[in-house]
Amino acid sequence: MTPDEVPVADKNKLYRTSDIYFASYLCSLDIPLKTTEAERTDGGKKVVFVFSLPETDLQRLKSSYFGGTGTVKARRFVDNIRSLKSMCFV
Repeated sequence: MTPDEVPVADKNKLYRTSDIYFASYLCSLDIPLKTTEAERTDGGKKVVFVFSLPETDLQRLKSSYFGGTGTVKARRFVDNIRSLKSMCFV
């Protein structure tokens, strides 16, 4: 787990990630996107996507995504990437 992919307040079951492709994967599986957060960095701004899901589901979904076994509809995945990108520049 990278530093920008840490669970936020496990009791609230929130998960933060700046990985737009993993975020798109979660959106494609109808995992609710709660909000986005802008973080200032030395190079500018970084957007963090915040999701709500149980820790057990998170571990399973991360394993399937990063292990290459997770599947979603391609069109939906691409549409979600576009939507998430548009949130980054608003």
